[in-house]
Amino acid sequence: MRTSFIAIIIVLLFSTSCDWINPSEEIPSYIQIDSIGFSVIGSQGSADQNFVDAWVYVNGESVGAYELPCTFPVLASGDVDIQVFPGILLNGISATRGIYPFVSDFEVSATLVEDSILHIYPTSTYNTDLEFEIIEDFESGGLVVTGSSLSDTTIERTSDPALVYEGSYSGVISLDEEHPVADIKTINDFVLPQSGAYNFIEMNFKTDVETAVGVIANIGTQSVYHPVMVLNTTDTWKKIYVNISPVVTRESQASSFYIFIRAELPDGESTATVYLDNIKIIHAQ
Repeated sequence: MRTSFIAIIIVLLFSTSCDWINPSEEIPSYIQIDSIGFSVIGSQGSADQNFVDAWVYVNGESVGAYELPCTFPVLASGDVDIQVFPGILLNGISATRGIYPFVSDFEVSATLVEDSILHIYPTSTYNTDLEFEIIEDFESGGLVVTGSSLSDTTIERTSDPALVYEGSYSGVISLDEEHPVADIKTINDFVLPQSGAYNFIEMNFKTDVETAVGVIANIGTQSVYHPVMVLNTTDTWKKIYVNISPVVTRESQASSFYIFIRAELPDGESTATVYLDNIKIIHAQ
């Protein structure tokens, strides 16, 4: 009898230890996001965006940032609240990804089922508290950018369908041996919010020459150039988000700013071309 009792205890202990070693695993649910849509009103320019990531929250808790398109597991089931924030590449750099602060998040209440995929279709718009300092889509003749005194060429419009990004016109900067330097800046300067506020340039571009984009700070009688990033050569149109916030904040003595775009004809080349479209300078009001 004693032997049987001891055997029962051993069996129970072995069974319990198996539960400790191999606890029951929680079965995840899944969310699928193919892309994030975007829409604008008439005064906000082009609706073209390049949202590369989805930053996702479920019931107020972060579950991760996922490169689009994506399908990812979530350790939750039943009725949940889902938030999706559009993510971008800051200055076009894959290592500096972040939520774009100027657009709205997407919210939806849904039901997650274990081991099943919930397909959601996020959309976004610009936030309502934004100021668009310029919107240059090259559709009208009066451009808001031009060659500076440092430039021996300027920016023009092209209506060639093979060259235009969208609409009827895009901007083109042409370099050759007689015109090797393009220093393009906004015609008007403007005051930008400082003290850590966000300021961004959006633009579409295609270029066969490296092209600098940056800020000119007006400090007293001086105009100080601050290159922020270089657009690498590409034979396809790309969308870029240039974060000029750190420069604007650092130049606290500046009374106003211009934006500049600069390219030089490379040694050994006879021509080079930069195409631009949908240039926007945006900050919160």
